[in-house]
Amino acid sequence: MKAVVLAAGKGERLGSSLPKPLVKILGRTLIDRVIDSLEKAGIKDIIVVYSDPRVKAYLEGRVELVYNDNVEREGGYSLLKGTEAAGHEPFVLVMSDHIFDSTIVSKLLEAKPATTTLCVDRSFEGRDLEEATKVLVGEDGKILDIGKEIAEYNALDTGIFYCTQDVLEAARSFTGKFTVTDVMKKLVAQRKLHAFDVTGHFWWDVDTQKELKRAEDALLRSLIKPVDGIISRHINRKISLRISRMLVTTPVTPNAISIFSFLLGALSGALFAFGHAALAGIMAQVSSIIDGCDGEIARLKGIASPYGAFLDATLDRYADMLILLGIIASQPEKYWLVGGLAMLGSYSISYTGSRAEIYGITFVNLTENLMKRDMRLFLIFLAGVANQLFAVLLLLAVLCNLVVLNRFIQFPKLLAARGVKI
Repeated sequence: MKAVVLAAGKGERLGSSLPKPLVKILGRTLIDRVIDSLEKAGIKDIIVVYSDPRVKAYLEGRVELVYNDNVEREGGYSLLKGTEAAGHEPFVLVMSDHIFDSTIVSKLLEAKPATTTLCVDRSFEGRDLEEATKVLVGEDGKILDIGKEIAEYNALDTGIFYCTQDVLEAARSFTGKFTVTDVMKKLVAQRKLHAFDVTGHFWWDVDTQKELKRAEDALLRSLIKPVDGIISRHINRKISLRISRMLVTTPVTPNAISIFSFLLGALSGALFAFGHAALAGIMAQVSSIIDGCDGEIARLKGIASPYGAFLDATLDRYADMLILLGIIASQPEKYWLVGGLAMLGSYSISYTGSRAEIYGITFVNLTENLMKRDMRLFLIFLAGVANQLFAVLLLLAVLCNLVVLNRFIQFPKLLAARGVKI
């Protein structure tokens, strides 16, 4: 499968001296983010239609480049050039100024459309409806109208298409100036344009400085994971995302952040051991917040790696154990038993979770969320400030091991639901 990226726009409305594809958002160019999303969706054969020689110099050797020799004919002509370069097979069409989650393209390809298909979003929240291209989708999934000025609509154009040869035929019928929307309107008139609903997935159209700022905010919000714990979602991410926003344009690497977070955890353990419970608790919570930044930076910079995830997970386990060991060391004769049980439960939650992921299973329910790492460290933070260390060890010892026991009960059922022999 090929993809065509339209990148011949000048970006004058962005007020940048750079061509639009080379404008940066949170440390990376728009075109890099688009190419990265396509590659993550499994598309390696990428055609970029450009007009500015700086775009060519930036991308040369990475993608197939097609020159738009008449940019005054607007985006429709770029579409024609890209469609001709793609050959006779269907292809994915995207815009260089639309950033998006790779899962949109993955799901589009999984659907195996038979006709030209536009990914649409039925949620209007946070969108500039004056600038957005609107879509009217019929009950049968066919698109009945498309354009910025249409009065009746029920969805928005994401700028992500699955294109068939109908697009080439429609584009070739135009002379003079014409837009991508003009081509799609022709297909609408022929009842040849269908909609594919991607509501809930991240995408953003970057046309102006205002939209660039809103896109940055939306991109940061998209880093919040569905599996985030309660504390992470409502407290930690609100701080870590601000830190990541500042760090993403610096040379700081995700692995460096993982190591720094671990050192803060180790310091927390040492402070607990030497009787500075309040400061130790604060340090444990700071470590937990910073721990969110490594993954955020990795995804923002497009440098997430298996080794980085391995390093982060391993250092997290060491930090957890050192913090609990520090608490035990503060009064070993009083805390050794309950602290040892808290350590066993805490480690086993992480271990059983990673083992379950081998089979594609993620434990998700209220009990699980109550004992995720973010919650455990938050409870240690509160206990340190309140000097209630025995109470938090007892709470962790009971609840963590109950979570693990519940997993022993649930895991066979989850395996059976997936058709895996126990």
